[in-house]
Amino acid sequence: MKKTLGILLKVMAVLIVAVYIGLVITEYVRYQNNEPMLVVLKEQTLSYDDGHVYVYWGLGYKSITYERNSIYGKQFGHIFIKVKEKLPEK
Repeated sequence: MKKTLGILLKVMAVLIVAVYIGLVITEYVRYQNNEPMLVVLKEQTLSYDDGHVYVYWGLGYKSITYERNSIYGKQFGHIFIKVKEKLPEK
């Protein structure tokens, strides 16, 4: 019984990791195609003098869309990426 439970737990852990990886890949592909995220836990809109920045949090990842005069574009990555306040100096 213990051996069966151990095997079952390992299989469940592998399945959870596989589903999570599949979700992150799906979200990234949707991001590349300018489609909305499937799983959005939190949304935030940051307003600046020259436009807006939209931040979307998922399950361990974040999507940031810049619609400002000084910065325009998008970012996808882990939840710890920071919003760019200004262009990097050369």
